[in-house]
Amino acid sequence: MAYTTIDNSEEHFQTFGYTGDGTTSAGKTRTFDGNADLKPGIMYQHKFAGGGNYHNIMECEFPKGPGWHWLSNSGDAKNDGLTASFDTDGFTHATNNLGGYYHNENGKSYGIWAWSETGVSNATNTDGDITSTVRVHPTAGWSIVNWTGTSADATIGHGLGVKPEALWMYPIQVAANNGNTQRPQWWSANSYNHVFNTGLNENRNESDSTNGRLGAYGSQGSSTVFSVFSGNSSYEAVNHSSQNYMCIAWRSVQGFSKFGKYTGNNNADGTFVHTGFKPALIIIKKFGTSAFQCFDNRRDPTNEDSGGSINLTSNYGAETRDANTKIDFLSNGFKLRTTGAQINGAADYAFGAFAENPFVTSTGVPCTAR
Repeated sequence: MAYTTIDNSEEHFQTFGYTGDGTTSAGKTRTFDGNADLKPGIMYQHKFAGGGNYHNIMECEFPKGPGWHWLSNSGDAKNDGLTASFDTDGFTHATNNLGGYYHNENGKSYGIWAWSETGVSNATNTDGDITSTVRVHPTAGWSIVNWTGTSADATIGHGLGVKPEALWMYPIQVAANNGNTQRPQWWSANSYNHVFNTGLNENRNESDSTNGRLGAYGSQGSSTVFSVFSGNSSYEAVNHSSQNYMCIAWRSVQGFSKFGKYTGNNNADGTFVHTGFKPALIIIKKFGTSAFQCFDNRRDPTNEDSGGSINLTSNYGAETRDANTKIDFLSNGFKLRTTGAQINGAADYAFGAFAENPFVTSTGVPCTAR
């Protein structure tokens, strides 16, 4: 068996950075600078430096492509256009808010994480109790799953072909709470019946009391379905009757992506985590109250005394760079270099990582550390 099926990780995932120039005219484009063209199917954009109004924004090819987006501090999708198009190798800004802090404020720093498009149309999936609409990217290991809520415990087909290792909720429209719906995330590292409570204005704990939960823990999930069930006697976050929901389901792909769990050692000679590739992006979540910490090879192309961490899911998108964020990207994983509780205390942590290069290509070519 080949070590990896993805020899060039940048065909399916890239990080990118730019400085806003304040331009307000239509047609402002951004071209990625990886070694392969990449048309986004999922794209996270974050302002991380420049003072104030920090944010994270997710756009994807569903439900109607770029222009629909999810803000870090708001539950439902917004259809007011931040991106005009996903292009062959990058994207074009929409004119709405162009020149403002969302995506092109003059002199401010922005980062992009982009995954390649699925290249497929919507498909109806009847594997679960609820019929879903899916778009599956088997090569890159993710699927977009859409369904209409029923206010009942239920299974939902995801189309991945293997059990999911992470499920990230993105409600499209949930009238029950005026657009302020929570967005729980389930990771395979979570405890039974628990999710990460990622917003809104929540403490982001691992929790069993969000307003609706989801998971693929044990019998809750399989190669065909995951489950949604109530929390706080509510289905609002995952399956409220007649409301419109979307979830991104993820799995690990050997040599390209990895989801898992590690235990910190509260030592500057910190825990080593094997991924099987040199990471481009690392997402870490402590099981306690700390926020998601995200590190990427764009803001930190070399291993320095401190990494640059941003927050994935809250409104605290400002970059943090101090003794508590020291991390080394290695050819086959990452190593913590801090006693900071956010990433290496005496606690358990969930992580997800995506590759810059596989540790060894399918033809036996090894990767070097940076």
